[in-house]
Amino acid sequence: MFVIVLSFVLVGILVGVLAGMFGFGGGLIVVPAIVTFISIHEPIFVSNSMHIAVATSLFVMFFTSIKTTYAHYKANNIIWSIALKLKMGLIVGTVLGAAIASYLSSSLLESLFIIFLIYTVIKLVLKMLNSAKSEADEYCNNIDKPLPILLYIYGLFTGFVSVVLGIGGSIIIVPFLRGRNYRLTTAAAIASSIVPFLALFGAISYIIAGYGLSNLPDYCLGFVYLPVAISLIIGSFIGVSIGVNLSGKISQKLQNWAYLVIMLIILTVMIL
Repeated sequence: MFVIVLSFVLVGILVGVLAGMFGFGGGLIVVPAIVTFISIHEPIFVSNSMHIAVATSLFVMFFTSIKTTYAHYKANNIIWSIALKLKMGLIVGTVLGAAIASYLSSSLLESLFIIFLIYTVIKLVLKMLNSAKSEADEYCNNIDKPLPILLYIYGLFTGFVSVVLGIGGSIIIVPFLRGRNYRLTTAAAIASSIVPFLALFGAISYIIAGYGLSNLPDYCLGFVYLPVAISLIIGSFIGVSIGVNLSGKISQKLQNWAYLVIMLIILTVMIL
């Protein structure tokens, strides 16, 4: 058990670093890690593995994102006018996502997760290829401010996808804002600021949906696997400060490449 706890603390540190640097809620790391853990160590619960992974991811994400948002707030990285409009659409999206997710099978959720990762990687590659042809990637003087209605729509879509797949929403919001020439640090900060509400609502929904079910591991709160969740939270709190500090010291180009490499690694793990 000690080795398992230590392993998830280390995963939590990685999640915290990535949350600080890229605005990740952590789902892209946590979900595959928990699914893999259950399939190896507790295979009798594999039928609910994706639901457990998503629920635990959202639970951890709530605590991690609060610390990340505060760190970005102190660094004055958040544009609140953008964040608030995204949140308005997010409310509707999370309600729809939570209502639908409990009726989907674990295998279907996993397939949707992989498809979404493939889409994200392709979008990142295209963005980086375009950036290589200009210097727009290194500065943020020509911001294309999105229309309010577009922010509401993206917020709705983000809320729906995030609750269904257990991701923090940055994987949707960050590329959207980067496409309008916001710096990666700013885009990550805005994405981080919308995650706490999304994660809290999503986690509560999964706790209610899983409450009283018998085919779950010991020490589960609904679908939330508490021993794993606590280990991840401890690690993520350590990693967040490291990530925010690094985001201000590493070039945008290097951050973009790191972001892409991480996506490719996660995609490979999920497919295999």
